[in-house]
Amino acid sequence: MVPTQPADILAPGDLQSQIHDFLPEIERIADIEAFVPFNLDSSDIGIPEWDQIASIVDKKMSVYDGFVIIHGTDTMVYTAAALSFSLRNLKKPIVLTGSQRPLSKLRSDARSNLIDAVELATMNIPEVLIVFGQKILRGNRSKKISITNYIAFDSPNFPVLGEIGLNIQLNHKLILNPVDNYFFMKGFSPEVVVVGIYPSLSPDYFYALLQNSGVKIIILRGFGSGHLPHITLDWLRFVKDAFDRDKMVFIGSHSTHGAVDLNLYESGRKARELGAFGLAGLTIEAAYVKLLKILSLTSNSDEIREQLMQSWSGEV
Repeated sequence: MVPTQPADILAPGDLQSQIHDFLPEIERIADIEAFVPFNLDSSDIGIPEWDQIASIVDKKMSVYDGFVIIHGTDTMVYTAAALSFSLRNLKKPIVLTGSQRPLSKLRSDARSNLIDAVELATMNIPEVLIVFGQKILRGNRSKKISITNYIAFDSPNFPVLGEIGLNIQLNHKLILNPVDNYFFMKGFSPEVVVVGIYPSLSPDYFYALLQNSGVKIIILRGFGSGHLPHITLDWLRFVKDAFDRDKMVFIGSHSTHGAVDLNLYESGRKARELGAFGLAGLTIEAAYVKLLKILSLTSNSDEIREQLMQSWSGEV
């Protein structure tokens, strides 16, 4: 992003010229070739762009030792998850990074983040990573935690893969091992809806989703370990009616840390008995993107549940 007039509003800028103007020293780390497939505010990035990025990387997989993707922070974790589910059994690093302040601004974190990302892309880390704020994170385990802090991302239910100080310190025991038969799996099916549940929010507002033939899966963000209001507001009836209309229901949590356990509370147990499935330790972001991917492969409910809980690239 670069500031534009009036009022210094941030808008997408000329990426290639900025890199060379502000970071000429980055080519001391690696031989770099830059591509700009699109230049969008990250809030506008979704399925078409995920497939486009993945296709470019796949076509160039044998050409380069690693890849750095410069991305807006707001939806970076979704793109990281999407790439990890599309580019399977990686042997090379794919590193996403960005900044909280534009490269052209004083005290920008863009310079250090990009230098760190390029250096990580030269290493033997066969994963999709987010490198930001001197942290090295598994992309599909990450969440954006701050709008203003330079340490903008965290990995709440999985340790960081490494940290960057005077030296790069990697936790090699956590890094995925390279495996054979790399393959590219294109496509996502946009038939998943996420509904956040809040105190006194009536499920009646959402019954239109059950009548929509384009919705196949509903993720409910419950409280704590995944329990739902069921006395003053009957969200369990909503779950039952969803399954009666052949919609699958998965339950996540508003809580950042910990795993969903539908056996812990009565409402969670009843939801499970009705057919709902807990997301365990998956982040909402990774679960959402993975279900979009799974729906592009199968509509069988048993296969969807089974695939969701299989670890494709370290997300489970």
